[in-house]
Order: sequence, then structure tokens, then C-alpha cells
Amino acid sequence: MSIKKISQDGACVNIKIRKRLLGVLCAVAVGSLLAACNDGGGDWAEVTQGVVIRNATIVDTRDGSLMLGKTIVVDGGKIKTITSDPVLTAGTAQVVDALGKYVVPGFVDMHAHVVETADLQPTFFPLLIANGITAFREESTTDANIARGKQVNADSAAGRIDAPEVIFDGVEEHLDPAESAFDASNRGIPSVDHLGAGIGLIMDCSTQAQSIRADFLVQSFKPVPPPPPPFSLSNFILNPRAYDGAQNAPFYQRVLDTYDEALCKSLSQTFVRNNTWQTPTLIRLRTQDWGDDPVYTQAPDLVYVAKSRLALWQQTADQFSTMPVTAVETLHDYYELQKRVTLLMKRNGVKMLAGSDVGGAWVVPGFSLQQEFHELAAAGLSPLEVLQTTTLNPAEFLKRQASMGTVEVGKNADLVLLDANPIDGVDNLGKISGVILKGRYFSKTALDKLKSDVAAAYAS
Repeated sequence: MSIKKISQDGACVNIKIRKRLLGVLCAVAVGSLLAACNDGGGDWAEVTQGVVIRNATIVDTRDGSLMLGKTIVVDGGKIKTITSDPVLTAGTAQVVDALGKYVVPGFVDMHAHVVETADLQPTFFPLLIANGITAFREESTTDANIARGKQVNADSAAGRIDAPEVIFDGVEEHLDPAESAFDASNRGIPSVDHLGAGIGLIMDCSTQAQSIRADFLVQSFKPVPPPPPPFSLSNFILNPRAYDGAQNAPFYQRVLDTYDEALCKSLSQTFVRNNTWQTPTLIRLRTQDWGDDPVYTQAPDLVYVAKSRLALWQQTADQFSTMPVTAVETLHDYYELQKRVTLLMKRNGVKMLAGSDVGGAWVVPGFSLQQEFHELAAAGLSPLEVLQTTTLNPAEFLKRQASMGTVEVGKNADLVLLDANPIDGVDNLGKISGVILKGRYFSKTALDKLKSDVAAAYAS
């Protein structure tokens, strides 16, 4: 056990010895401690191993309230103690001064393609950790990928690698365009990702949903130009839909022209009644609809992407120049509607999760979840609501409230230390000064090195 109690007398003797040996200590501070002993103060705790975070401000992810001046003791991958009382340290205990820092649970990316890209895992993991991601839900659930994910978790638990937890839950994410979102929810689909993907669930917010669906299904059987080489099923799935934009833009435009907010509210109520969650992955939708935006094609974060992967992404982005201007405008307008629907559903009680769809074009590991936070905020979610989509809500969805989602005793020691209050703005979720992953502390310097090592590897 890393924490033991020291009696009043023992604490006083210990302090008096330290006072004699360490004359440089502030006399006022020592005097106040001695006074506390003489006044009959309670027992003190001594921590001899693990990590002790002092002076922390804990953010309650349930309501955004703050708990100031807390000491958090973590050991064995768990939060052992949270206290306002003095904590003495000895042995191998590592002390982290969190004065002015805000502590939140580790971020969970609830839609990611990481394990399937086994050749890229060594560079994906550091970038995820550096951006505060301590767990992710892997969407590729083949037997081989599940085996890989289990191995990653085993290696991480044994200390052989540093990696976020890989979570598999096998849920359905994409809607079949032949089935309405109402029917999918009523039959019990647990969650919908990407707002249904492609034309998605917004088709059911159209007054002409039935005719659009029928025509869209006829069109979907026609040959579609393939994405740029090198071709693979993974690349086909993960690339932007620039290659089908000209073909499908007329259907998107019909949805735009016949959109009915009352229908979308009705759909939201259906989701609430059936507990159908949403993982909008707005950053993925935007990189599809704005696939040639310099915000992505010239992003500084591209130094963390393999050159071969960048070449593939660029080929896809180049296709926007060959599309009709009207088709591109339709894609842009459709994304704006997707943002509006995201807020509408949230305001009508639909539960939401943050996911980046990392692995797709212009979706850089780790950084993309931070971008998702900004897109959710741009849609109208409050900073607290955004924080909840990546902490509290994943815990509820995964039925793991006992181990994650809030900073409390007994929960996993997966934490993020922020330089500013995340309730004041989503920008602050990216102001990371430290990460604790499975009880191990990564300082700002260590996190910067994780990123620089990846950039150096790809540069060479």
C-alpha cells in the first residue's frame, strides 16, 4: 500500500527533525505545521510510491463545478486518494505540482481506426497520448484486429509500450440508406456514427424522404469511379467522398431543399425514446465536404503523417477541382446542415459522443479529436457539453461509470492536466500540461518529445 497514516506525535517528530536538518525551509511554514500538531490535528498520510498531484483544481464533469486545492494520489493505475489535507511523500513517490492546473478525466475517442493500421500504431499511440487521449473505441472489429487490440492492452498493462486503452464494443455505426433512421432506432441500434454516413439520417428530415431514398438506391447501383490508388478496402472506406460528390450532390441538394425541422425533432425524440446515441464525427464530415481546404491540406500537423499517406490524401483532395462548382457548394451547404442537426438533436435530448474517425483523410491522430471539440462547439454545444462527450458520456455508453468518466477515488488513473479551465472554452481542452496514463505521468516536456519523435521519424 502506498499510503500510510502517521500519528500526530510521529508527524511532529518528523517535522522537527526536518526543521533541524533543512534550515532553509520557511520558518513560517514549519511553524504552522508544528502548530497544527500541537493543536491536536488529525493523522497525516504518507505516500511512498505512485504519483502525488498537489494543488490541483478538479473539474466535475457532471456539472462543471470546481474543487480547488486538492491532492490526488494515484498508484497501481487507480486513484487512491483525493484530499485537502497535507500529504507527505517519501520513497519513490513522484510529486507533480498542479498549482493553476485543471484536472479532468482522460479523453476517449469514440470512433477510431487505429488497430487495423498495425504498421502505423507505433506513431499513432504517441500522438493520441500527447493530445490527452487515454482510450479509444476501435471500429474495425475483425477477429485479427480484436486480437491485435487485446495484445496492445496486454503490452500496455505490462509496461512494454505506452498506448491508450483499446475498446471494442461491436456496435453498429453506419445507416443502410435503404432503411430509415426511424426504423433503425426502433429496432434497437445502439448508436449512429457520422450522422448515418453519406446522405445519412438527414434524409429522414426531408418531406420527400421516401422518394429521395428510392431514387438514391437506384443511383447507388450504378458504377462509381474508384478512389485514387493505391486501392484497398480500408482506403475506399476511409477516403473522403469527393469521388462520388458529383454523382450524389443532386440527392444532397434535394434534402437541403426539402429539409423540415419538425421531422428532425421527431427523429430526435425517437432516438431519445430508444436510447439511440450519436457520434457525429463532425471533423470527418467536414474533411469530406471540404477535402481541399488549405486548413487541412496545409495544416502544420501534417508533419505527423507518413508521406505515402499524405500523397493518397492529396490525390483525393485534388478531385475537388474536377467537380462541378455547384456540387462542391452543395457539399459545403450539406455540412452546415449537419452541424445544425447536431445541435438540434443535442437540444432535444439525444446523447452524444466525441469521435474523430482517425485514420481517414486529413484526420491526423490525436489532433483530430481536438478539432472535433472545436466543430462540436461551432455547432453550438457548450464547453461543458463538449467535455462530457469525451469523458462522462463514454463512461455511460460503455457502462463503465465505476471506472471512468469523472475524477474520483477508485477510478482509473487516466487524467489530463490543463493550463486553463475547460469550462471557459473548448480551446482550453488543447492546453495540455500533463497526462497520466494508467498511473504513469507524462510531463509537458515528455508529451512534446512524443510528438517531435514522430515528426522526426516521418521527416527521415
